[in-house]
Amino acid sequence: MDALYRRMPVDRLRVPAADFAAVLNATAARFAADRSDRFAAGALACAQWIAGITDAHPIRDGREPCTTQGMESCQMMADAVVYGMPHAPTGIDQRWALGVAGMVSWARGATRQPPVSVDPRRAA
Repeated sequence: MDALYRRMPVDRLRVPAADFAAVLNATAARFAADRSDRFAAGALACAQWIAGITDAHPIRDGREPCTTQGMESCQMMADAVVYGMPHAPTGIDQRWALGVAGMVSWARGATRQPPVSVDPRRAA
């Protein structure tokens, strides 16, 4: 995992890379503990997209490498699903979208709290 973190594109993060890595790990652990947790699944998919682990877009179908502009667009789409806006993408679970919105919002520096708590004894 250290190699992954060293090549993580930190230019798009507005949080410290070590904090992002710790939240990514905590999110993965939460999802591994409960595979039915749609919030954790959405947050994990988004974190993996932001980290460049995958280019599968967390909200819309298809592949799209993460960019700063893409994160902004992802935030708007996730929020549209969460708030039931008429222009929201269809077929997206609201809890999934809430996890995506929480992760992208935090990673962009728009919110102060990460979407998943990190045990300070297990931080990356």
